[in-house]
Amino acid sequence: MRIAVVGQGYVGLTGSVAMAQQGHDVMGIERDPERLRVLERGEAPLFEPGVAEQLALALAGGRLRFAAEMSQEHRREPFDAVLIAVGTPAAPGGAADLSHVDAALEDVARLVPVPFVVLKSTVPPGTSDALVARHPELRDRFAYNPEFLNQGSALDDWLTPARLVVGVYSEHHLDVLRRLYGSVACPWVVTSPASAEMTKYASNAFLATKISFANELARLCSLPGLDVDDVLRGMGFDPRIGHAFLQPGLGFGDSCLPKDTAALSRWAAEQGVPTPLLDATIQVNTEQPRVVAQILQETLGSDLARSEIAVLGVRYQPWTDDVRAAPSLTVIPHLAAQAGAVRVWDPAIPPARLTAFFPDATPCTDLETAVNGANAVVVLTEWPEVIEADWVALAGVLAAPRAVIDGKNCLLPDRMAAAPVVYRSIGNRYPHTTNVTSPLTPQTGARVVGP
Repeated sequence: MRIAVVGQGYVGLTGSVAMAQQGHDVMGIERDPERLRVLERGEAPLFEPGVAEQLALALAGGRLRFAAEMSQEHRREPFDAVLIAVGTPAAPGGAADLSHVDAALEDVARLVPVPFVVLKSTVPPGTSDALVARHPELRDRFAYNPEFLNQGSALDDWLTPARLVVGVYSEHHLDVLRRLYGSVACPWVVTSPASAEMTKYASNAFLATKISFANELARLCSLPGLDVDDVLRGMGFDPRIGHAFLQPGLGFGDSCLPKDTAALSRWAAEQGVPTPLLDATIQVNTEQPRVVAQILQETLGSDLARSEIAVLGVRYQPWTDDVRAAPSLTVIPHLAAQAGAVRVWDPAIPPARLTAFFPDATPCTDLETAVNGANAVVVLTEWPEVIEADWVALAGVLAAPRAVIDGKNCLLPDRMAAAPVVYRSIGNRYPHTTNVTSPLTPQTGARVVGP
């Protein structure tokens, strides 16, 4: 198929590369001049595993090109479909800003003949109905097909999705989508556009709720004798629950869950429908980044105001360069206001950019420099360099009380127990024996045993 993809952000670029890899002829539309120049040089303007390599292959093979607009190209040879994958950022008050969607659809509606439109941007329920009401010529050539991409595995998620959710006004519209996803084998959920829009929001809201539930459990598991790792491990093996997203930390972290839960809550309020569970999920997430400061206060007491704090990691996870909603943006300024001094290190962010993000903190070029002489270390990203570090050796360059606050619960308790540091995590985590031979105590946590 001949496809145009409007918007070359995280979803649009991943989709463009994936569809070119599947054999489609793809034109990526990007209005931002600087981003377009980067793409035309064959460079990926974002970090997502596999995208840069597949981008180079798609360009070399002639399956993928980029342009600032699609009208001139369209006059030479019509598109079979246009995918709209522009952003819907949070507007003041939390509602979704649909201005980019509106502008993209206006451009598509001016094409002659009008191609089949597949809207992939995350939008509130009823948006497709409103768009088609304004552009009735699209009703017979429109589908809402949300994306379910996870940062770190987005390319695989597009090529081998767990499911495809398709909202259409008539099932004969599925013919275009079957051609679009011809190489994909997965369950299809075919419904109305409004239900497909709600499915996207509901999925993200549920994942957000799961994360917030894990964080509430971690607070409960700060009580003596409880181990949050064991509790969540025991829950996760239940197939009705699962381990995915059942992980405590400092909040949602990514750029979608905070935005989408806020937009859904705002939309529900406009409909007059109370959402106490969703509102509680948002509240837990809002409060969670403060846990680091609480743990530091408990650990350092009045010495916090004179202490030097080393923060390791700014990204919310190593396999993305998206920091739009990273907990570090809240945690580091809060620490800078309370502590004597704050140093920041992230192996993927240069010192000048760290300074731009955190003007009240000192950027460091390497992990050892960051921790040398610090009174406490705060881990905000599970970088391999942090997880695999020799914490016994690092303890030797720390200053008393030598505290390590693990905001991602990524350090191994067994290793940290061997280091002369005060180790604190989100909830209690204890070193584990290789088998369970005695009742659960803070020294002998539960293990999974068997063949």
